[in-house]
Amino acid sequence: MKNIALTTIFILALTLFGCKKEGADHPCYDSSLVHNNPCTTDCPGFEGCDGKTYCNACVAASQGIGPK
Repeated sequence: MKNIALTTIFILALTLFGCKKEGADHPCYDSSLVHNNPCTTDCPGFEGCDGKTYCNACVAASQGIGPK
């Protein structure tokens, strides 16, 4: 049970702190991708067109970032 709680906290921390909103100042930012839909908590790693690694494609898209 403790491992599940720690894993959940880790994933939330990655989502909150690893996925910054850089905004339209980045050349690969696409406002049509931005959404407020919930994303799954799987975190295999996804490299966005901005060169940063996001938890998954859904999380990156919610920030306006598409694939590399």
